[in-house]
Amino acid sequence: MSNLVYRVGTVEDLERVYPLNNELFAEAWSKASLLEVMQAGFNLFICENDNELAGYLLSQDVLDEVNIMQVAVLPAYQRRGIAKQLSQMLLDDKAHQTMIFLEVRLSNIAAQALYVKLGFEKIGQRKNYYVPKDKHEGREDAVVMQLMIDQV
Repeated sequence: MSNLVYRVGTVEDLERVYPLNNELFAEAWSKASLLEVMQAGFNLFICENDNELAGYLLSQDVLDEVNIMQVAVLPAYQRRGIAKQLSQMLLDDKAHQTMIFLEVRLSNIAAQALYVKLGFEKIGQRKNYYVPKDKHEGREDAVVMQLMIDQV
């Protein structure tokens, strides 16, 4: 794990982001959607291991707020601090903003715990927000979390 490199991502990284996005998210975005949001100014933070994409974070600035849209880590690299480091990169980059928002699956307790450690607070819940991971399951609620940046 000593070869992990963190950096700001570019449009050129989308060829590697898309397969991970497609693998991990039931609500995966199309290649065209990823390209469109990057061209619209979304931020992409990347973690690589020997040029293999290990994870990424995609965010959007809206006025003085930031919305974390996706955080994805390749299963072989999960639980090794990559999501935390990508989130910290975002916090460092967005220190001039007012707050950060995100939604996380109600069942994703590990992600919720990570965000609480980073200073996020649970502020609400969105009913039936996520499409099911399995077609035999129902939609899943999202926990809405926020971080007031001036409190970091």
